[in-house]
Amino acid sequence: MKCKIQYSELPDNFPKNEVDVYRVLESDGKYYIRLELDGKPHYLTVSEKEVILHSKFLNEQISKEDLGSCEVRDILDEVFYITIYELGVRRTNLFTEFDRLFDIITSGKLRDSKRIFTLRRKIITNYSDATVLFYVSRRINKFLYPETLEDVRFTYERFELLVTRSSDLYNIYLTEVQNQLNEIIKRLTSISFIFLPITALASIYAVDYTSLNTTLLNLYSLVYLLPIIVITILLVFYLRKIKWL
Repeated sequence: MKCKIQYSELPDNFPKNEVDVYRVLESDGKYYIRLELDGKPHYLTVSEKEVILHSKFLNEQISKEDLGSCEVRDILDEVFYITIYELGVRRTNLFTEFDRLFDIITSGKLRDSKRIFTLRRKIITNYSDATVLFYVSRRINKFLYPETLEDVRFTYERFELLVTRSSDLYNIYLTEVQNQLNEIIKRLTSISFIFLPITALASIYAVDYTSLNTTLLNLYSLVYLLPIIVITILLVFYLRKIKWL
């Protein structure tokens, strides 16, 4: 059934400032409401007799739908389902982006946290929209069907889960960065570990070389170099065994 829904620009007597703060304001039997999508406001006025939309987006979307009846409850129910659907589409896209970013992080290909911050900002914005929808549904529950209230709750809880998972995403990124840093430190430590005994032996067996060619071709040079070579080889094998190299 096609219903002629009342639409008007935001009237002068609409308590916009108060509604922007409280999201729902009741006065003289009328409910002045603010819903949100992508953080942008969509206003409407609801009473026992009528629903007046002050949002072009909601008006355009609801005009495409066939309603069961033109009663206030059915009209308002459709408004809420339009919002639920839009939030659902955004949530699905955000989950997809989350999974893609998770794979990039765990493979060590993410070089900075900019993408994580951008994704979390989107999630927080949509979570705020779902929170507003949930709060408004509780305030005007007498105008809504129980099934609608349950769907609103589900939308809110799913975004709450996504917010929690986005926090985990940042922690995973920091863990991966720390692991990469640990690998670098391990390799640098390995190099120092190899050269420290050599340096110690060089200090002990320090010799004043008057002629490099003559010195390297005698027995004393072999005695000097052999411990260094043996210790170096042993240290390399040891570090490879403990998987530091």
